[in-house]
Amino acid sequence: MTDETFRFQVDRIIQESQRVKTFRLRPEGSGLPFHFSPGQHLGVRPAPPGVPDHEHEKWRHFSLSSSPSEGFLEITVLNQGTVSDRMHSLAPGDWVEATRPVGAFILEDEVGHGPVFFAGGIGIAPIRSMIRLCLEQEQGEAVSLFASFPTREQAIYREEIKAWADRAPQFSCWLTYTGTETRPDTQDSETHPWDRPFLEERIERPLERVYYLCAPRGLMDLVENHLAAMGISEDRVRRERW
Repeated sequence: MTDETFRFQVDRIIQESQRVKTFRLRPEGSGLPFHFSPGQHLGVRPAPPGVPDHEHEKWRHFSLSSSPSEGFLEITVLNQGTVSDRMHSLAPGDWVEATRPVGAFILEDEVGHGPVFFAGGIGIAPIRSMIRLCLEQEQGEAVSLFASFPTREQAIYREEIKAWADRAPQFSCWLTYTGTETRPDTQDSETHPWDRPFLEERIERPLERVYYLCAPRGLMDLVENHLAAMGISEDRVRRERW
């Protein structure tokens, strides 16, 4: 993939849901060996001892879910393939190799009245990085998040999102569960799908906002169509498809 790689040690592992873990990675040296922008991703491969060479050569890109202001990296990994399966088998103290971050889906300095984020499933990983920096630097008068998950149990960062809402008056969030929800949570759950009236009611000053979308194609298309119908110009929409 690249001749320039960096070593990180697994410092902490957080079980976000049954198939999703967040890995906190500490650099081998005294500080992060590179800068990154919220929204970027980097190549990662586990480097445990005794792994055959052909397996060790496999890389996969994961979005950074931590803020650039922190002295460590965090990546949030859905277990869905060879490399992610090996990541999920790691323990604190193990090592990984990583490349320099890349990607054009980044949080921009100019956010107008404030950014509006749409995330589906694991697509919330780069969005988390963006929101954390927004709240740290108080970017925009308003920060809005719309996130969709199959169930509440699969809602990645759910408790953290609720904590943001409790302590940051400029932050608003709506979590939507598309599967069967047996225990409705009226404080942070919307059981009906996103439609144009739903978004218009919740997005203040929509023409002055910047929109960041990271979701599966079907959900992305749905949101894009609603934003276009609301008169949102194309140059205010940023996308990361997966």
